[in-house]
Amino acid sequence: MPDPKYRVIADDLRRMIESGELAGGEQLPTEIELMEQYEASRNTIRDAIKLLSSRREVEARPGQGTFVVERINPIVTTLTEHGIVVAPVRSTPEVAKDPHLWEREMLVKMDDPVAGEMYLPGLTIKFSKTPGKLGPVPTPGQHTDEILGGLLGYDESRIAELRAAKVI
Repeated sequence: MPDPKYRVIADDLRRMIESGELAGGEQLPTEIELMEQYEASRNTIRDAIKLLSSRREVEARPGQGTFVVERINPIVTTLTEHGIVVAPVRSTPEVAKDPHLWEREMLVKMDDPVAGEMYLPGLTIKFSKTPGKLGPVPTPGQHTDEILGGLLGYDESRIAELRAAKVI
């Protein structure tokens, strides 16, 4: 039984990527161009792109098109093709560029009064009925009085003495 057409198209595009005919960072032809080239429906082209995207061969950039992903490690692709579960080890900047983490809000941008804009971990556990909320990044010393007064029972005069002695 022959492979479905979307798989044949995905394999052909992958071959072009691996041969360098489509280089890392290069934009794929538009859906319409691919439909004409392969004499296929829009859904078939989208399924082929979805398959390549799931294998991290290409990435869709909203409003821009679909682009060939820069190769991290060819061995990962080879092992994955043979059914071996493997993933590349990524650097922090590479992880920060992963659109999936941003879509799932696993990484969020927060403004910090001292450092400016920061990338921080988002809420890892998501509940539909009780959504969590991230607050602003606290500034150094922002909660000192609350902790010393509430947790340790220091009164305002004791906290003032500590400040005068430059302990806090």
